[in-house]
Amino acid sequence: MAQEKISRCQFISIVILFEIGTTVLFGLRMQAKQDEWLAILAAMLGGLVLMRVYSKLSEYYPNRTLVQMVPEIAGKWIGYPLAFIYILDFAYESSRVLRDFGELIVQTILIDTPIIVVMAGFMFSIVYCLRGGLEVFGRMGEVLFPVAFLALVLGWILIFSSQIHHSEYIEPVFAKGFQPIWNAVFPFLIVFPFGQTLLFMMFTINSNDHSSIKKAGMIAVLASGIILSLNMLGLIAVFGPSVLEETEFPLYTAIGMVSLGDFIMNLDALAILMMVLGGFFKLGAFMYGSVLGTAQLFKLESYHSLIIPWGTIILAMSLIIASTYSQHIEIGWKISIPYIFFPLYIVIPILLLIVAAIRNMGRG
Repeated sequence: MAQEKISRCQFISIVILFEIGTTVLFGLRMQAKQDEWLAILAAMLGGLVLMRVYSKLSEYYPNRTLVQMVPEIAGKWIGYPLAFIYILDFAYESSRVLRDFGELIVQTILIDTPIIVVMAGFMFSIVYCLRGGLEVFGRMGEVLFPVAFLALVLGWILIFSSQIHHSEYIEPVFAKGFQPIWNAVFPFLIVFPFGQTLLFMMFTINSNDHSSIKKAGMIAVLASGIILSLNMLGLIAVFGPSVLEETEFPLYTAIGMVSLGDFIMNLDALAILMMVLGGFFKLGAFMYGSVLGTAQLFKLESYHSLIIPWGTIILAMSLIIASTYSQHIEIGWKISIPYIFFPLYIVIPILLLIVAAIRNMGRG
């Protein structure tokens, strides 16, 4: 199979868009209350450690994706089933992201539209993009990242210019010590969104310098963490932790509240733009991981023939994973993150690194 590569700049852009993709949608679980923004920074530090774990694995097995290196590390009897589990996980994550954005659109701007129509249209755009290859996906990320970032910054400026924020909502800092922050980080924030960067072990960067690849990953995680923390700080200042916890789409709601005089108002579309751009790259990246992983696991010459079948499966999964949106969120918080994603994104990669390090010591 011909290897597709993207530049460091494209990699950084995609990772940041991926990280902020669905995270800006939610007020999260607010376990740390007004210190949730600090919990995100703490989770970011954990994310930097995880990125080091992932990049070190890539150093041990250069030019190998996650699906290719797992059987080499764990052996074929454990490695191939585990690689297949990761493929299924990426597909499941894709279906969750698709459901998130389907619900966002039908609950905000297309209220009378069947959710299947919205999600099918979103999936069609992803399929069309991925059929162009990883390079096309990377170029889109490079071009659209500044658009999403400027829209987010503009949203913050408008929120803090319209006097809907209340600085007292973010006080006092460390009211109950570090324990609530720790509870927010593990297992929730360390997985969502920072542990999800494991997916990028399915991407190859156009660089033979491993320190350059590691640096790109660290920059992307650091930038994502700062953006998400500032976004959370702004949302807490608008709603307060208690109201924010109960608000389904807080960024959309906050920007919709903006009113400057009689000429700057009804800016809901700005929030939709930011979240749809992030969602596009999060869904596209997870789907690419499942499609490429399937092709590599079964040693196919190309993954392109799998894009439409996987797109169809993911679309169907997004409809059946939960009967209601509240159930969808509940499953994610109480089942998927602690019992599926935490082992796959945190525990197993660390174990793989330990085994890989021991094996490479033996070779030395």
